[in-house]
Amino acid sequence: MSNSFPRPSKPSPAGFVGLLLLLSSAAAAEPAGNFPELSRVFYDFEVAGYCGLVTNAVGHGFRRQAEGLIQRDGLDRETLNRLRGDAWQAAHAEWQNRGLGGFRNWCRTEGSAAARRFSGGSAGSSP
Repeated sequence: MSNSFPRPSKPSPAGFVGLLLLLSSAAAAEPAGNFPELSRVFYDFEVAGYCGLVTNAVGHGFRRQAEGLIQRDGLDRETLNRLRGDAWQAAHAEWQNRGLGGFRNWCRTEGSAAARRFSGGSAGSSP
């Protein structure tokens, strides 16, 4: 007597990769959508870091803003880690997309604005 059930086929690598992309994009999109202010604070700090603009004043301003939003929203460690990771990935992707030398204008505009946001307007403060 033969088995009447069809033999399962091997999973497709393309299907597996597609599933991973779908799951990771859904997971990555959720925290930023729920906490856009804190996501922006983390992203701006990453941009300032990529541009070499993090001084003591920028670091203190970042911590003050982030801690205020974390307390306000009562976020757990897992959510914070996800938000930080998403911000780093977004800043890194943006930096990579700029190409050779293209990041200079990004740093001059978005990076400087981020540093000013945290330092209270003095992006050129010394560390």
